[in-house]
Amino acid sequence: MKSLLRAAAAPALFLIVAACASAPLVNMKEPRRIVGTENDVRIDAEIVGDQLSPSVRLPIKYDITNNRATAIAVADLIPDTTYDPETLVLTVTLGSEVPGMEFLPRLVVIGPGQKKSFSVNAAVKVAVPGGPSPFLHAPQALRLKLNFLTDPKPFEKLIDIPEKVVHDPQLAAEIFPKWVEGNESVYTNTLPMRWMTAGMTDEPAPEPPRRRRPVP
Repeated sequence: MKSLLRAAAAPALFLIVAACASAPLVNMKEPRRIVGTENDVRIDAEIVGDQLSPSVRLPIKYDITNNRATAIAVADLIPDTTYDPETLVLTVTLGSEVPGMEFLPRLVVIGPGQKKSFSVNAAVKVAVPGGPSPFLHAPQALRLKLNFLTDPKPFEKLIDIPEKVVHDPQLAAEIFPKWVEGNESVYTNTLPMRWMTAGMTDEPAPEPPRRRRPVP
């Protein structure tokens, strides 16, 4: 429930559409790669570009590797995104800490020793707090947070369903405690980003025209 309240109050929102691929997408030699590992689950992600802007779509490719002896499950839904103006870090959350109250997401299972790849295209919308200079409060870094379920068995009705979400309040109420108890998280390291507002450009400003000397 705490996660739902935080998501509702968050000043940042990403609109992301995810897709699963069969082959690894992340280039391990890419310098703009971030990684996180916890409890034998690893996420490698590649951030395409170094700019955050309300008008820029940010492509993200990521691989999830399950090094456990048992399967895990990841919710395939629009990520929750939060922004911390104190640390200037934007966190993109993949999966969910809690299920919906009425609508439940499709689950993707990753077997023991298996790796699955995903790609997201994020439309960034960040409400930057005001101040003497808005750039002082703008995001300067990005990280990913992956939520996964440690045991897919209680959630078999949601595994690989054709719909992105299903409306089932009764099932949501039944699996709520199991979902919360079985959820674990992995954070990646942060990656420096640049915040670009409307009118900003990387191109140098043109030189002003030179005035001709008056003819004597």
